[in-house]
Amino acid sequence: MKGLKILGQIILKIIMISLALLLFFSMMAGMYYNNAPKHIKVAILDEDQSPLSRSIIFNIKQSPYLDVTRQAYDYLNLQKMVDQGDVEVGIVIPDNAYKNVMNRRSVNLLTVIDGTANPAVSKLSLMMINKIIITLDMQMMMKLRVEDLGGIPNVRHPKTPPLKVNERIFFNPKLSMEGPMLPAFMGLPMQIVSMLIILFAVFGGFNQMREKMPHITKARHLPIKALIPPFIISWIIVTSAISIAFFTTMHLFDVPIAETAQWRIIFIISMLVLAMESIAYFLVLNIRNGAILAAIITLIVFPAYMYSGYLIPGNQMADLPNKIGSWFPLRHYMKAIYPVMHHNLPLSAVQKSLNQIYVYILIFIGLSILSILFGRWEEKRKRKHYAEKQQPKS
Repeated sequence: MKGLKILGQIILKIIMISLALLLFFSMMAGMYYNNAPKHIKVAILDEDQSPLSRSIIFNIKQSPYLDVTRQAYDYLNLQKMVDQGDVEVGIVIPDNAYKNVMNRRSVNLLTVIDGTANPAVSKLSLMMINKIIITLDMQMMMKLRVEDLGGIPNVRHPKTPPLKVNERIFFNPKLSMEGPMLPAFMGLPMQIVSMLIILFAVFGGFNQMREKMPHITKARHLPIKALIPPFIISWIIVTSAISIAFFTTMHLFDVPIAETAQWRIIFIISMLVLAMESIAYFLVLNIRNGAILAAIITLIVFPAYMYSGYLIPGNQMADLPNKIGSWFPLRHYMKAIYPVMHHNLPLSAVQKSLNQIYVYILIFIGLSILSILFGRWEEKRKRKHYAEKQQPKS
């Protein structure tokens, strides 16, 4: 029997180590495999509705890097799509573009870019759109068949490029790395701190109480008054510390944040802290082995960090790692923090992502409550059994 137990422990360790290595290997591979973003979400506002505009849209749709997912009905609608993260790029084909080209006047296409997205996405989308337009320009200047260009009389094409691309980049005109990447890089320490502080707080109370209650073996056996305050105090401490560090870092790197958005950002941070703390709280209530806890925390925070969708865009990941990323609170925190932080949107605009975080909080707080109730029942039995053992034999 003892041999089977040892064998089972060995097999369990092999499985745990294999899973951990699989996650790390896939994370590292994801950073280098297919590193050019593909299927960048594009919305088009076609004000011209002409053979020329249809030709431009057709060529954009043929690109493997650009995915036309939306059609805008006016500029404000297009900007709203970018603000809410529905698309990463918007393209405006202006009215009378076809007419102006026929009359030897250059036409400026407007490309609207979300500068707070992954810089690789923004820069690649601009490059590919310019490449498509340059190709169309060259075809028109070479006087190819009219049918190949959407019915434009080539004899009237100007010698200078008839089409040009002007970009309008919102919130991050320089396409700098700091604004998009800093919140993602902060995700790892934010998770670790959120989980470790509650572990230390509960374990500290457990070790102190064990001197008075030697019969208890797990944190869930502690009195309720010894379990609730550490949870609340840790949440307040970690939320405050992370918020201070967050805004200080943004200030040091000159990342602009609207003053009106600061309290909304703090609220989102507090919800991530509460979600991670709830997970750690449930674990520490039921697991006493520090090595196992450390392994579980590692398996939570590192995949969540690497699969958050901002270090490696989701469309570059294989299906399974992409799905794994959606299992963790960090991805939903990222989806909530960016529109509020960069676009100054209200919390209602990111309610869907916040609801996902609320689900984690409710599930793990619920599991923790059940663990505490079960622990109270266990503690009474252990106390009775311990008292019986301490009684002198007659």
